[in-house]
Amino acid sequence: MRLTLRPQTLPSIGGRADEGRWAYRPDVDGLRAVAILLVVTYHVWFGRVSGGVDVFLMLSAFFLTRGFVRRMAGPNPVRPLPHLLGIFRRLLPAAAVTLAGVLALVWFTYPPTAWRAVWDQTWASLAYVQNWVLAADAVDYYARTEIPSPLQHFWSMSVQGQAFVLWVVLLGLCQLVVRRRGLSPDRVVGVVFGAVFALSFVYSVVRTATAQEMAYFDTGARLWEFAAGSLLVVALPHVRVGAVARAILGWAGLAGLLVLGAVLDVRGGFPGFLALWPVLCAAAIVVSGSGDDRGRGPARLLSSRPLQAAGRDAYALYLVHWPILVTFLVVNERVEVGLVGGAAIIALSLLLARALTWAVDRPVRAWRRSDSLPWVPVAVVAVAASVVALPLGAWQVSTWAQERAIEAQAVRDNPGAAVLRDPSLAEIPTDAELLPLPTLLDDEWVQLENPCAGRWSVDTDILLGTCFETARTARAGFTIAVIGDSHAQQITGALLPLADENGWGVVSLIKGGCSMGLAEPGMDERCDAWREEAIDLVERVAPDAVMTVVTRSDAGEDDEVVRPGIELFLDRMGDAGIPVLAVRDNPRFAFDMYGCVIDADDPLDCAAPRAASLADENPARVLDRPGVDLLDLTPWICPDDLCVGVIGNVSVYRDDNHLTRLYARTLGPSLAEQLPSSLG
Repeated sequence: MRLTLRPQTLPSIGGRADEGRWAYRPDVDGLRAVAILLVVTYHVWFGRVSGGVDVFLMLSAFFLTRGFVRRMAGPNPVRPLPHLLGIFRRLLPAAAVTLAGVLALVWFTYPPTAWRAVWDQTWASLAYVQNWVLAADAVDYYARTEIPSPLQHFWSMSVQGQAFVLWVVLLGLCQLVVRRRGLSPDRVVGVVFGAVFALSFVYSVVRTATAQEMAYFDTGARLWEFAAGSLLVVALPHVRVGAVARAILGWAGLAGLLVLGAVLDVRGGFPGFLALWPVLCAAAIVVSGSGDDRGRGPARLLSSRPLQAAGRDAYALYLVHWPILVTFLVVNERVEVGLVGGAAIIALSLLLARALTWAVDRPVRAWRRSDSLPWVPVAVVAVAASVVALPLGAWQVSTWAQERAIEAQAVRDNPGAAVLRDPSLAEIPTDAELLPLPTLLDDEWVQLENPCAGRWSVDTDILLGTCFETARTARAGFTIAVIGDSHAQQITGALLPLADENGWGVVSLIKGGCSMGLAEPGMDERCDAWREEAIDLVERVAPDAVMTVVTRSDAGEDDEVVRPGIELFLDRMGDAGIPVLAVRDNPRFAFDMYGCVIDADDPLDCAAPRAASLADENPARVLDRPGVDLLDLTPWICPDDLCVGVIGNVSVYRDDNHLTRLYARTLGPSLAEQLPSSLG
């Protein structure tokens, strides 16, 4: 028999328990306050994640679903599109003001090397896709930076924004079914979001176990937390718990929430099954406060005036606390804030949160209640977006124009290693800018134009995105394959000018942290499998030569050594009849050489002796054999045995161990002098 609702059984007349779930819940506002205070405290003093964000995600779906279910079968159903616009009308203005404030902070206080990342993340945050940017960066070898992002916390608001769009669509469909078929709103919503919960939870557990760094920011792995809030709405009228049991349940939930961040490494294990802890704790607190007698449980504490005040500013406090914390660390060049510094950060965050709520959030709420014209939400969203887009766009355009003007003078002003071969080039104008510019530092990875094709076509998933070739490779009569990690990749920059001059093809098989030292631990658990597939491809195609880095330098007390297992690679190339160009590693440092150079009054202040990173003699000499040619560019990286950060007005390094693309290209003639005459 189909279960239907008669008019007299609308949700508004469902008994005392049902009526209670529509009432204002000050204890739930207090729970939001506890969650945000946990987030801020753990961020500031413990450098850990508390689980408070998980509570926010669940409660946001709880309130959204409650509003829909209450009106789903009544005379005034929710209109999905206006409702969705209303949500972003409420959320975006405060977020936009925060983003604009962060841009100002970055302009005045952050090093230019951080600007481009902040630009990209500002656009992503404004579009509610910041979580996907961070997910990609989390597993990207080349996205590492020593400067934390002041916008990293926008990942959760991006997940929330995406979930809101999906929820409004699903709830709108539920409402359509309820009104056309006469079914119970609770039944329909329970089935739909029960399915979402099950599918997302299984996906979350599997994804967390296999790729936790990406899963943390993955919307699909978080949807079950939202679904839990929706299911709580439909479950509340059916929960029958005595007063004592409710009190115990509530206090246990609150205690569990308070100790979660100290007991579990939330960032390292979430959002798999461990995230059930904060979600269930929050649900227990909500259930505890849903009865008539709330005096024994935590509801009275959560309804207290201090927590109500904190709950009122919870959204604004979440927005502002992280940029303040990160800016403090960046400006003071610290990794911890200390007790006094942390207290000052929290106090300032509370003050700015109050101001943001009073000046932006409260007026927007009031306007929403007093003006229901359909174009108003669109106008509010557009104005809020323009508050960020206009200054950000102007900043990027002006910087781009400056970059193009400076690069146009690069031949004259930035000869790089050429000054070591022709001292007359050292007469560089005093006003010439050092290249690469800080805002272009992310472009200093050598990347070939085209994905591998033709005989170099990749036929295994593990090689996808790691094999590239120059445009002329398919028709070139001579081809060199560069294989290995990022240090092999950077030397490709020195090879490319020679390839252009001689008409050679160049193929790169590069995976960060995975050298051709076959016994060397990789930085990726898939290194061994990638190495095998990459070597198989090289053996199958048999290029005219292979280039790789065969030693590893060290910035610490360890000596430069031959990469463990490199002999196995050379043996395989020898068996395949493929000559090997064996390159010595470049020096590494215990500090960011580029950052030191742009901050120093004199770049020589950043110089380090060659012996601090490299051996007195090239360890690769033991690899000398037929078919192997040893290449050593050290004299053009560390002239006179001193490793300097700038040569020919070009920064030699982009970080603590990688050459810049610009400087590597100026090493082309030095590399050509060492290539065997048999090449080409």
